[in-house]
Amino acid sequence: MATRHNPSKPDGYDPIVLTRAAERTVVKGNQRKYARLSRPLRFYGGITSAQEVGCNLRCKFCFSDKPVRRPQSTGRFYSPQEVFEALTHGAKKNGHRLISASASEGTLGKKHLFELLTLVDQSDYIFVLETNGMTIGNDPSFAKELSQFKNLHVRVSIKGCTAHEYNQLTGADSRSYDLPYEALDYLMDAGVSCNVCLMISFSTAKTIDIAETRLSSIRPGLLKSLEKEHITLFPKVATRLNNENLSPKTIRHRGKIMQFNKENYYV
Repeated sequence: MATRHNPSKPDGYDPIVLTRAAERTVVKGNQRKYARLSRPLRFYGGITSAQEVGCNLRCKFCFSDKPVRRPQSTGRFYSPQEVFEALTHGAKKNGHRLISASASEGTLGKKHLFELLTLVDQSDYIFVLETNGMTIGNDPSFAKELSQFKNLHVRVSIKGCTAHEYNQLTGADSRSYDLPYEALDYLMDAGVSCNVCLMISFSTAKTIDIAETRLSSIRPGLLKSLEKEHITLFPKVATRLNNENLSPKTIRHRGKIMQFNKENYYV
């Protein structure tokens, strides 16, 4: 992990250590665990997505339950070919050009991922790689390896607008908050198509501005494609946040962004 930025004592778990632990559970050779291989989603104007198992963060607002928190007993192993065939079958059925894998961390199991991307490159589909940026930011060569794939777009999801928010929301070491920003720098230097999704439900106008300024310092163009994410308060998410004494400032409800009042918590 990139500890050089701050020599202070760790204040949470190390996502890179958790990456290795997760891979021991959800990766077997070129196979990776999935809970589901094909489902249509409304994002990006329509996309067919597989549901991965295994993550290297434990976000308290995460809607993905068993795939993240119980990877040992969730899903089963599939080869890249099986995943590709299921995704493209679903995409053809639903009229989608975009395919992805989501609900967990997309970069776990590099061999599996690269074999899957090789298959995508031989097709007319575009694969959206969903990642929190931890592994790519920790390994500059990862972005260079991804640059060999032409039918690829990387969506880097940043959990909070400051290191403090990130630590509160994920429980991870504050110092690892730098990693997704480093990932973006590496990806753009390598010529990989990418954009940012920034979780702002727990942020203020001031901290959002801090994050936007930091993104602009990497490349001003990142702000043009910036997605600002608001949580959906599913019952399990609401219970988890309430137990952690965390209250969002905004939520997404029935497609609309709303200010949130803790008195309306449904737990």
